[in-house]
Amino acid sequence: MPDLTVTDLRNAEEITVKDIPRFGGKASHFGDMTQIGPVVPMPKAFAIPFYYYKQFMNDNGFESQVDEMLVNDTFINDPVYRDQRLAKLRYDIENAPIDPTFEDNLLAKLAAEYPGLPMRFRSSTNSEDLNGFTGAGLYTSKSGDPNDPDKPMKNAIRKVWASLWNYRAFEERSYRGIPHKNVAMALLVHRSYPTEEANGVALTNNMFDPTAPAFYINVQMGDASVVLPDQGVTADSFLYYYYYPNQPITFFAHSSLIPPGQTVLTVAQTYELGKALEAIHQHFAKYYQSGNNFYAMDVEFKFDDDGSGGDAKVQIKQARPHYGWDN
Repeated sequence: MPDLTVTDLRNAEEITVKDIPRFGGKASHFGDMTQIGPVVPMPKAFAIPFYYYKQFMNDNGFESQVDEMLVNDTFINDPVYRDQRLAKLRYDIENAPIDPTFEDNLLAKLAAEYPGLPMRFRSSTNSEDLNGFTGAGLYTSKSGDPNDPDKPMKNAIRKVWASLWNYRAFEERSYRGIPHKNVAMALLVHRSYPTEEANGVALTNNMFDPTAPAFYINVQMGDASVVLPDQGVTADSFLYYYYYPNQPITFFAHSSLIPPGQTVLTVAQTYELGKALEAIHQHFAKYYQSGNNFYAMDVEFKFDDDGSGGDAKVQIKQARPHYGWDN
């Protein structure tokens, strides 16, 4: 069950994995990473706790609607109707009023600490980024921009809150036996990266042969998706043997968005990413490494020049536990 006793908009460095019941998996792992230090570059961030999602749902009568849906025979037995009903709920959530005190406090914090910056609001539920269940891709992230009247912050927040009721998310929770009424949506908030030079995901261990430690890295140019690429688009995919002499790299595939013979990351960038991955792996081992079981952290990253025009630097966006092929 979510802990609804916390109401502050809490800075990431004040959050740890112990706060998952209040801020969800993504925000809590992100907060814990801030303890590692500068070897893991991260954007400044804060989290919005579960409390405001539940307040919003109750204030607008959506909790009652969910109660009715969950006992409706047609909703339970007809997937087409279920999909339609969930879509209607999401539409209503995206257009319902937000508590004005919460919105004022949020905008004041953004104006004081992130003046003029477009912000990214990212899902952080208590049913994703967790031990044994990543829930990858189930929920939505959205950006708001104080400089664009068509992208207000409240629209981004409501869009992410509504994604708790994405059809695929609902079906996955049902399959896993996760009670829908026990799930809540917190938000991880940091500056948006609209023009990143590369993005990717990495595992901090070798899923193919754990006896040969390596980082399994998938990275693509710009903001083209690594996880859900367009048809025919491939990314750089490789094992980086960070712990071995000369740190060899074995490629499985190359990006189709760059000329043949080139790579998305330079050797120097790969090394900087490797240092961060090693530090993250060691940091979270105290929570998730157990005996001879496979242990790795699933890390999302970007390379961005922060508008300076200089070399793109790595920024770590999130980390969550990953337990191999079976999860």
